[in-house]
Amino acid sequence: MTVERPVKLLQRLDELDITRKALADVAGVSERSVYDWLRYRKEPKLTFLQVANLCRLLKWTAQELADSYYPSGGETAVAAESEGDYAT
Repeated sequence: MTVERPVKLLQRLDELDITRKALADVAGVSERSVYDWLRYRKEPKLTFLQVANLCRLLKWTAQELADSYYPSGGETAVAAESEGDYAT
């Protein structure tokens, strides 16, 4: 069985020579959690601060991070034009 993986994110880690341990440390999670994210076994559930730290490490915007993780055309991809559920 072939497991689909977040190719763009994995390429970025390689480009910047970032280890899974470094990614885990910056996100404040275990290496196992990172492994599970990268195998789509678990959905990342991160705080804004964790996302900001990951973006800083990867030198990406939050949108680039989201786009790199979800397969193109995937149902879970973040819509750029989404109105969201904001308090008014």
